[in-house]
Amino acid sequence: MKFKFLIVAFAALLLQACGVHYQVKNIQKQIYPVSSDFSADTSLSNFYKPYKQQLDSIMNDVVAVSAQEIQKGKPEAPLNNFFADAMYVSAKSKNIQFDFAYTNYGGLRTSLPKGNIPRYKIFELMPFENAFATATFSGQNIKEFFNFIANSGGEPISGATFTIENGKASDIKINGEPINLEKNYTVLTSDYMINGGDGGEIFTKALSTKVYEYKLREGLLDYLATFKNNNQILNPVKDGRIKLK
Repeated sequence: MKFKFLIVAFAALLLQACGVHYQVKNIQKQIYPVSSDFSADTSLSNFYKPYKQQLDSIMNDVVAVSAQEIQKGKPEAPLNNFFADAMYVSAKSKNIQFDFAYTNYGGLRTSLPKGNIPRYKIFELMPFENAFATATFSGQNIKEFFNFIANSGGEPISGATFTIENGKASDIKINGEPINLEKNYTVLTSDYMINGGDGGEIFTKALSTKVYEYKLREGLLDYLATFKNNNQILNPVKDGRIKLK
């Protein structure tokens, strides 16, 4: 048995000794400018062309039709409300428990066009792999949460209304009911925000948080599918959910 072990060990040492070792002796740098003067590499383009055609057919698929160009703004705007409402509705359809929806204004990366909305515009609007998440706050801290939104001049919300007055939130209502400081409230948002993204330090005060295996982009597409399947035109508007005083 010892003899076999010695043979194996000797063979391993031989293999290690016979291994080829390379070492860099010198480095030469050269700039290769890329311009239209370069001829196309047909072998490469022929390789990826079938994949590009398949991807283009998916990304150019019309996911909804809009009555207007949908743009963002503060304290609220059609794009803000569309995004937050899409979060609210799609998360409810997945039986996620929460009281109102919120996302960060900076996360709205582009407007949506009037007329046909191709799938790639939703990828431009939400280019990140952010997932749905929830955070539960005490009544006192949820009031501070609305002050956080008010101080920024307004952010996308759904299921809640309030007024911005001197940089603070007043007349706060959640699902039509005045805020109750003795009650805990759960906010639907993204994993990016509960991890403190975009100034979201307020989420460090959450009593608990949870991340779901459901992407925000999926939620947007699921929401738009309800309009397409019912032959409805998308037409989000400002509805006074955030007012300035």
